[in-house]
Amino acid sequence: MNTQPFLVSLLVAAMVANTLPGAEPVQVKAVKPLRTYHDFIAVIPKDLEPEQARNWSEAQKEVANGILKKKLVDTKRPAVMRFKVHGVDFWGRFVLWTHLPADEGYSIRVFASQWKDPNPLPKLASLREGDLIEMSGECDLAKFENLWNTKSLTLGIANASFIKLQRNGKPAPPTGRIPVGLISAVYGSGTAFADVTDRVKALLEEPSASFKANPNWLGADPTPGWNKALIIVYQINGQRRTFTAGENGEVSAALLSAQP
Repeated sequence: MNTQPFLVSLLVAAMVANTLPGAEPVQVKAVKPLRTYHDFIAVIPKDLEPEQARNWSEAQKEVANGILKKKLVDTKRPAVMRFKVHGVDFWGRFVLWTHLPADEGYSIRVFASQWKDPNPLPKLASLREGDLIEMSGECDLAKFENLWNTKSLTLGIANASFIKLQRNGKPAPPTGRIPVGLISAVYGSGTAFADVTDRVKALLEEPSASFKANPNWLGADPTPGWNKALIIVYQINGQRRTFTAGENGEVSAALLSAQP
């Protein structure tokens, strides 16, 4: 009996399963996440002296940026970073960003605008400048450049999510939700109003969310170039009420609850 084909099949199956008789399973080494800006610049060879990047020539920046892209961006290196929020701004899309404290002689900033949650606005609306958060995601930008007229290292995190932290670094306890029975919400001016009920409902249901009555937050602009108003009809404590916010006026469940 020719057993060679059987033995070959057995060997191939064992190799595919990484379980050859008598051999240990292959261990896949976990990729260490990026936690501080030091982890980003650690991939740059020491002869480039990343702490001296403020004095680099354009050619040196190009070399360093190529290394950062190859080792961090192209590999989608995981990142888990803790920092204080500087702002949540709309630059074509909503961007959460911050300055990182650093002693390198150049500015270091982190930006996140691509989110794991398909509807991140309610959680973004709950953030305030100075809030401590832990952000998780993957590196999609690491670049030395001149940003806002300053020599900078710009870092980006994609597929991002975050949790709020207390000052001691532990997760912040959930904030109590203020029950607002939203009936309707319209935004516009004159005779042109857009129904924004669903957007406002999602924002008001996020505890501690506060947002502005403008096209960016409300996702509608029925009269471009004109000041508009947001009119909310709701029930609270069994009473029907109306809340009106002018252009860029602040809106939150707390303000609706406090209205007489």
